[in-house]
Amino acid sequence: MISTDRLLSPLQALCAVVLVCLASGCVSPLQSDIETALTNPDQTGIRWGLVVADIDGTELLSINADSRFTPASNTKIFTTMATYHHLDALSSAALNPGTKVVLEPDPEGGPPDLVLIGGGDAMLTDAADCETYCLADLADQVAETGLVEVDAVVGDDTFFAFDRWGVGWSVEDLQFYYGTAISALSVNDNLVWLDVTPGAVEGAAASAEWQAGDALYDLDTEIITSAPGTKSRLRIERFPGATRVRLYGEMPLDAAPVSLRLAIDTPAAFTARRFAALLEARGISVASTDTRHRPLTLSDEPPEPDDAARESVAVLSTLPDPGTTIAHLPGSPLTESLARISKDSENLHADIALRRLGLLAGTGSRLQGVAALEGFLVVVGPPEHGYAVHGGSGMSIYNRISPRAMVQLLAFAAKQDWFEAWRADQPIGGVDGSLERRFKGTPLEDKIYAKTGTLNGANALSGVLVAASGRELLFSVIANDRPDTTRSAIPEMDAALNLIAAAY
Repeated sequence: MISTDRLLSPLQALCAVVLVCLASGCVSPLQSDIETALTNPDQTGIRWGLVVADIDGTELLSINADSRFTPASNTKIFTTMATYHHLDALSSAALNPGTKVVLEPDPEGGPPDLVLIGGGDAMLTDAADCETYCLADLADQVAETGLVEVDAVVGDDTFFAFDRWGVGWSVEDLQFYYGTAISALSVNDNLVWLDVTPGAVEGAAASAEWQAGDALYDLDTEIITSAPGTKSRLRIERFPGATRVRLYGEMPLDAAPVSLRLAIDTPAAFTARRFAALLEARGISVASTDTRHRPLTLSDEPPEPDDAARESVAVLSTLPDPGTTIAHLPGSPLTESLARISKDSENLHADIALRRLGLLAGTGSRLQGVAALEGFLVVVGPPEHGYAVHGGSGMSIYNRISPRAMVQLLAFAAKQDWFEAWRADQPIGGVDGSLERRFKGTPLEDKIYAKTGTLNGANALSGVLVAASGRELLFSVIANDRPDTTRSAIPEMDAALNLIAAAY
């Protein structure tokens, strides 16, 4: 016989189940499936964070939502959204002045100097097939003046302070294309290119040559041609500040020639050299090249709360401009650079965008750009402990974000009039950008618009996906502390996102 005092009402029974769930941490079948998809025995120790929400920010799923993670290039979401948020101001002639050439006469009557003054245009190029934002257009304008002799071409990047790298960048990254130096005067994404070709027979030395105009560094080539079908193992060594590049390793006899991108340390000097070559091709003699920088000062730091004696004032150039402007190239639309930051994860463009943000209330320094990003995030509203910003590209190992804070940022953006333009810039699964090879042949092909992120031990993906029902969802999924035994957490991440898309 059952005692009536032990019978539970339906409400009591439901409460008992809830209490058991709270005590035991029970999860829905979907969340259990997602956690299974994210589990890989080879990735023991990996830390996962995930939040999924409706387009209005209503949260649907979460795993470690408030834990802070290294976001890698998901940092670019902060940078691009803040830039869109302030796009009108940043697009003004004062903050996007373009590139100009100033003629400075020699007081003693000799040949003048030409000062090439950068305005932070990340799109400037001197490619042979250039159609827009071409350094050659400036050279043509100079040639039209009738000038035939120049003492020096001076590369002037004083629009930004001379602060070429971000805090927390790994020193080993500085030689590669994704770690190139930042400057207000840049050309060709501040990269030089090497063409490497195997030797004619096994055991012979491979050859390496700079592409036209790119011989900025001395080159030592120690690559041996290996047997056909073997693995190509090319290594590059250039220490920060060094003027010599060393190539070593092995390249199979049957390998196709490859082109390698290398970062440069001295963008203003490199641009001045490229511009001098364009002038000489137009019959203008150039004796030398030089640079002009603006060192960091206290005015490049955001004022501290109790620092009433010093204000941060916009300083577009602290150096005199006594000469005459004889050539000018308007600044490229910032939207073009924003698209490259998102689609192709261009680090240089992102960190130049950060310095542009620093011009809103300061001198265009990295620190003032970070302050502008933090000010934007205060408007967005995630808790202060949910993020830490130290750069614009994601190269800094000090950046942090929680998945919940990231989704709150996405939800804020979804309510802004610039959101559709921002979303159009994002890589599309299986279609383009850094997602071109992901999600192909899955239900999320052409249905996910998201920024990727990769750094040592970290993978991240955040953005918008269209679920099976057509419902739009915001999401952020981040993997940190990935062990060295596995190169990527992307397969697990993509499997989980496909499960989420199918469930909604």
